[in-house]
Amino acid sequence: MFKKQQNSIVELTFVVILLMLFFYVLVVWASLLIPFIIAVLFSFAIIWLSNFYKRFRVGSVISYLFAIGTYIFIFWLIWRMIGSNVTDLVELLPQYQTKVLTIVSNLFETLKIPQPTSINQVISEINLQAIFTSVVGGVTTIFSKTGIILFYVLFILLESRHFKEKLPLMFTDDSKRSQIVWIFEKIKKDIKSYFVIKTLVSSVTAVLSFCVMIIFWLDFAIFWAFLIFFLNFIPSVGSIMAVSFPILLTLIQFESYYPFVFISSGLIGIQILMGNIIEPRFMGNKLNLSPLVIIIALGFWWTIWWVVGMLLSVPIMVIINIILSKFPSTRSIAILLSEKGELQVDNEAEVMKNRKQLFNSVKSKLTKNKTHKKLHIKK
Repeated sequence: MFKKQQNSIVELTFVVILLMLFFYVLVVWASLLIPFIIAVLFSFAIIWLSNFYKRFRVGSVISYLFAIGTYIFIFWLIWRMIGSNVTDLVELLPQYQTKVLTIVSNLFETLKIPQPTSINQVISEINLQAIFTSVVGGVTTIFSKTGIILFYVLFILLESRHFKEKLPLMFTDDSKRSQIVWIFEKIKKDIKSYFVIKTLVSSVTAVLSFCVMIIFWLDFAIFWAFLIFFLNFIPSVGSIMAVSFPILLTLIQFESYYPFVFISSGLIGIQILMGNIIEPRFMGNKLNLSPLVIIIALGFWWTIWWVVGMLLSVPIMVIINIILSKFPSTRSIAILLSEKGELQVDNEAEVMKNRKQLFNSVKSKLTKNKTHKKLHIKK
């Protein structure tokens, strides 16, 4: 009995030390880890797009160059479209802050309630310009590390060519080999489907929201549309944050309340339609995350990596949850992290069939490579 207690204390101490080491690495090595995680996600995106270009019978190198060039053009276009909007918005924030004070005063007058001086003092002391500039600065730190990110991307792309061949060689048992290869392919497929569906849904949401805002000539409509696109990658919380900024701006910009009613109704309606009806039909229940997990993840990654951590928190949690769901020993944790406790259950017979086919294809490639090397040595 005493020995069991000793073992449990040792195990608990070991887990605590590992957690402390994990947090230490996240904080101290943030300058290396953040660009690396972004590079991994960007590398996935490049590989998927290059596979699309390969359908047009272009070589591997050309397809990779086309994919990288496409993304560089997209980022350049986004920056050209919203760069001036950001500068103008920062300059106008003090004027908006003054309008907020006027709106609050009018509200108290309408309700015939004496306005506390503390409210005006609090609003006056809030420096919206400084807050917005710091948030934008946190996001632009990603672009300041472009050189490091591209350096990582180069080596990840070089490594990806041989990773699929190296993975089966790590195990001597054929059943374990086939299982690991199948799990890796399933994880890759599910992560791809998540990002493709999420990107399409977020794009449609942003375009529809832009149409609603531009009808009433809301200031910086294109900037808010891009903000809605990016924040929609954060489920539940992101959609609320995405529509809050343009809705609040309608109160400040327009004298009448009609634009506020129409814009808020339109933006909220689009979010409900896309987030609660369209997206679940394509996404299913296999990649969902509990709102509580999202809130905790946002707080955790915000504390460690600030704005960049908040943007990366949900993609990181989604990838972790997908990986956990593929292993029987960790599936219970994936269920706990999910929204409704529902994960995709694969047909066992079909799984075994697909695993066998996938393993045989990998095995045949390895055999061909070995034969090619032997012939090369003989020559």
